[in-house]
Amino acid sequence: MTQETPAIVADIMTRDIVTLRLEQTLHDGNEAMREHKVRHLPVLDEQGHLAGLLNQKVVLREALRITDTFGSLHLSRHLGRIPLARAISRDALTLSPETPLAEAGRQLLAHRQGAMPVVDDDGHLVGIVSSVDFVRLAVTLLDAAEQGTASPA
Repeated sequence: MTQETPAIVADIMTRDIVTLRLEQTLHDGNEAMREHKVRHLPVLDEQGHLAGLLNQKVVLREALRITDTFGSLHLSRHLGRIPLARAISRDALTLSPETPLAEAGRQLLAHRQGAMPVVDDDGHLVGIVSSVDFVRLAVTLLDAAEQGTASPA
């Protein structure tokens, strides 16, 4: 976050992004989410462009389907057989780094998204903004307001 009051997506987005490639599998996605403690991962095509977004709900839905069909014993193996190209949403909504934060928040709420990739004018992935980023912002602003109104001891 910048020192000044955040106003646009670029001020709060995560820039160090973990990504996946289309040829990887749901098992790869699940492991990356677990390792990096995230629930949303942008998926890039062969040219490095945003192809879609993998979210934890997709992995859980497929895991439940597999478990119902084959049992849980070989879940990882079955997840490893499902390419991301077949599982992800290809119509991921995106934001621009210059999108005002209020508009970004409205988009997340209106589309019931937990995160949205951030792309530049050329369509290159430059970040991701999530509900966690907004909660972090809210806490920062609330702390600042509390410090500004606290009376000296």
